[in-house]
Amino acid sequence: MENGFLFVSIVIPIFNGDASLHEVLRMIRRQKTSICYEIICIDSGSTDTSKSVCKQYHVRYYEIPQKQFNHGLTRNQGIHVSKGELIVFLSQDAIPSGDYWLENLIAPFKDKQVAGVYGRQIPRDDADVLTKKHLNSWLTGEEETRISFIQNKEEYMKLPAMKKYELCNFDNVCSCIRKSVWTTIPFEKTVFAEDLTWSKKALELGYKIVYEPKAAVIHSHQRSVFYEYKRTYVCHRKLYELFKIQTVPRLKDIIKCFFMTMKNDLPYVYSSEKDIKKKTLSILRVPVLSFLCVYAQYKGARDERNNYPLRKTKGV
Repeated sequence: MENGFLFVSIVIPIFNGDASLHEVLRMIRRQKTSICYEIICIDSGSTDTSKSVCKQYHVRYYEIPQKQFNHGLTRNQGIHVSKGELIVFLSQDAIPSGDYWLENLIAPFKDKQVAGVYGRQIPRDDADVLTKKHLNSWLTGEEETRISFIQNKEEYMKLPAMKKYELCNFDNVCSCIRKSVWTTIPFEKTVFAEDLTWSKKALELGYKIVYEPKAAVIHSHQRSVFYEYKRTYVCHRKLYELFKIQTVPRLKDIIKCFFMTMKNDLPYVYSSEKDIKKKTLSILRVPVLSFLCVYAQYKGARDERNNYPLRKTKGV
């Protein structure tokens, strides 16, 4: 084959995903590519029509008990049954954008030093303005290709914690990894950020990680403020574990950070949201969301620093 790869496996963990799974699989099947590929869905106890949707698109379908799902181990399970030299990961609601998504995602692997590639996330059209702002301003919203590589380990170790995080960023919402690297670095059993943990290890072993915005997916969520609290909490536990990041280091910093967030987000919502109903709801939501997320950043880092046990968090 022109790009040197004979087969690619696309692994999608699913749970009650029929709201978007049909469109995800439809867009995969319409890809214009010279690569042979398979689709593997690992279903952790769906009670909707996800199974029938998978059958409609002739995927390799596996079922596991819901309590058995784990972000790292379930993806390992998908790789164990895969046939591909490259393993693509997609979330069940990440819709490939365009007919060349797959080609763009695997193209960087022509460089033998590349261990993983991840793609851009474009907010859905119906996402609220604040969701669009946050997603577009993050690393997975950038429009330029970025290659991460540790050229000098001593200099890497001297980097500020946030710079290390940005260097190691990786996201299995839309990603592809080299299977031969995975045999050395399998995903860990973890409740969150199996992708970031894997990327950090790969970089520290001398591999490259590529962000390729041309491999874009349509993906965003309208989550409850309490879901956002739980997600922010486990995220910042992991960021402290991996990089010793403390965005809100002290209890007394919570109020200061809360008002800074409000200062940034409230005027933005007011000026950017044109729909009166959505604007009103967002303005009412911002103070609660801001406080809970700031507090979750503080509490997550504090609890990890003090080695408090992490309770199993459902739905994150």
